[in-house]
Amino acid sequence: MKKILFTLLIGMPFISCSSSDDDTNVQQNNPVTTQYFHPVSWIQGTWRITGTKTSYFKFTNDDFILVTPYTSYKTVLEQTKSTGQTAKVDETITDTDYNFVITAGASSGSYKFRKISPTKIQWVNGVNNITLDKE
Repeated sequence: MKKILFTLLIGMPFISCSSSDDDTNVQQNNPVTTQYFHPVSWIQGTWRITGTKTSYFKFTNDDFILVTPYTSYKTVLEQTKSTGQTAKVDETITDTDYNFVITAGASSGSYKFRKISPTKIQWVNGVNNITLDKE
């Protein structure tokens, strides 16, 4: 009998127990989202070149859109990032200026906008400055 007790006492540390085989703490892997654009409130909206009826640019709270042909640069950056390439926006924001450089893979583009009034902005594009009206 002493040998049985001795064997049980020696063997107990080698037996492992689990509290439960059910994993009630399911870990969720939510995708990480990046907000690339942070347009200031005065530029948010749809803008057309003065004297035309066609929309040209649209700014939302997190996107910059070329209306014709429709190009959401947020979507372009998300697709670029999903392929493992560089996707970023470097912004310079003041009370009267919203400037940014978009880098998507090996391509980049620079945009500069200046507030003229609550309903007019100027697209400073390096060639000539174009006035845009808010729709």
